[in-house]
Amino acid sequence: MARAEAAPKGALDRALEILEVLTMRGTATTAELVEAVGVSRSAVYRLVERLEAAEYLVLSDGQWRLGPAVARMAMAAVQNTDVMVVAPPLLRELAQRTGETVSLGVLSGGEIVFVFRESGHHAVQVRSELGARRPLHATAVGKAFLAGLEPARRAETIERLSMESFTEATDTDRGRLAAAIDESRERGWTEEYAEFDPASTCFGAPVFDQSGAVAAAISIAGPNSRMDGRGAELGPLVAATAAMISHRLGYTDRSAAPLR
Repeated sequence: MARAEAAPKGALDRALEILEVLTMRGTATTAELVEAVGVSRSAVYRLVERLEAAEYLVLSDGQWRLGPAVARMAMAAVQNTDVMVVAPPLLRELAQRTGETVSLGVLSGGEIVFVFRESGHHAVQVRSELGARRPLHATAVGKAFLAGLEPARRAETIERLSMESFTEATDTDRGRLAAAIDESRERGWTEEYAEFDPASTCFGAPVFDQSGAVAAAISIAGPNSRMDGRGAELGPLVAATAAMISHRLGYTDRSAAPLR
């Protein structure tokens, strides 16, 4: 029997390819999308305009990135997975114990999207809305996700990062970022001192699923004045909470864990 020929790609296929490219790269110019998708510039323009109108894409400084509609879809998807069943009780316990803001994030379009947040009892808290996006290189939760990746994928991901500067403390050097991730893998948790928000300090750790792959990352954040010097206290607590979540997700192969 003759093999049926593949149906020609339509506009939906091309739009999905654009979303996939941005999921892998994080950002891309129109010219880069034209090259990646393999259609004319006018066709790409029509597609990105439709995707932008539906909030699947946003344009910033000439670069396309995934928009809030994709973040909402990511949140809906993760809410139907075990991590959103297992993690919240443990994160609430951590927030109550420390009094600080605790968050859970998943990867979406080369950035972390917050899908759960719990505030502590202190009057002054670090706050941001669910669905807020955070860069991988300048946040503890982003660095935690990087630390959880297997080495080859981590190196590839770091190479693709935009390394945008957000504060005077943001380090935009890829080599130093890779070295910092290596240090965090030995220490057991990641740290970020005013690199994204000049007023906050954060500590993070990755969460692994039953296969040993990084599924999410958690962080604890608070004002610099209250978090100063608390890394040795809060870092291990974050790492322990992440380990408990991973265990409840079925992660048992400790030899595959990037963090000790």
